[in-house]
Formats: sequence, structure tokens, C-alpha cells
Amino acid sequence: MWHTVSVDFDQVYEQFKLPVWRLARRLTRNDEEALDTTQEIFLRVWRGLPGFRGEAKISTWVFQIAWNHLRAHRRRMGRNLQFISEGTDGDRELAMIARDPHADPERRAASVELLDRVEDALAELPEHYRVVVWLRDGEELSYREIADTLDLPIGTVRSRLARARDALRRMVEI
Repeated sequence: MWHTVSVDFDQVYEQFKLPVWRLARRLTRNDEEALDTTQEIFLRVWRGLPGFRGEAKISTWVFQIAWNHLRAHRRRMGRNLQFISEGTDGDRELAMIARDPHADPERRAASVELLDRVEDALAELPEHYRVVVWLRDGEELSYREIADTLDLPIGTVRSRLARARDALRRMVEI
């Protein structure tokens, strides 16, 4: 028999509001829609917290609620899930160079071009690849946390991530 675990909603909200909003923003590509869906997600979290049994880490539980809600939201809106690529350190560095008005114009142009290619390549990946890339590289979840969030075997997470990265590498090099 499982027992519920006492968790403070305010602490959960403070810890996960930004990562959940980033996920929503990457999937919706719209600030207002991301804010609305984030509020809906935290309403679900608040309602579900009394029944949280602690079988999974709280982060896994919150991301699972967010992922399921956003997938349903996107289906209702008739759109496929999309990602904005800002997740990896390399992407962040490229984004900083691309936005820096004082950067060498050639280097800035090359950074913008590469970011565009990565963005386009991510958009072309199947959803099941995009999500593992984002959860691992964007939110830095462990393989176990990703497996729990997506309800997949850990080996499937590893193989999808490897295939996704390989596909991205090939698409960006072209």
C-alpha cells in the first residue's frame, strides 16, 4: 500500500516554474500560449499534489504532467510539437554570439546560420526524438528521469537520444 508524501506546492512551483515555462515556450513558440499552458499545468500539479505518492522524483512527476498536458494541448490545436533550440551549451554560446551587436560580423553571421540549421533540423526530427533531446540537453534530466517521464525503458531513451543526435549531426553538416 502506498502512502501520500507531503509536498509544498509553493516550493514545487518555485522550483519548476521556469523549466515548465521553457518547455511550454519551446513547444508552443508563443509567449502568451506558453504562459497560459504553464498556468494550466500548475493547476494540474496543485490538484494532483495531495495524491503524490513519491514513487518517482517530484521533477519526473511534474515534467510528466507538463509533457502530457502539452501534447494534448497541441493535438487540440491541430499542431505538431516543435522545439526552439537553446538547450545545449554550444547552442547558448552560438545564440550569444548571434545576438551580440559587437561580435565579428562574419562570426555572427556564421552563428546565426548554424542556429537556423539546428532549429530546422530539430523541427524535422520526429517528436519522439525531439523530446528526448530537449529533456536531456535542455533540462538536463538523467536517462532514468526521462524514461520515467515518458514511460519508456531506459534503453529506448538511450537509443532515441543517440539516433536523434546522429540525425541532427547529419542534417546540420549538409
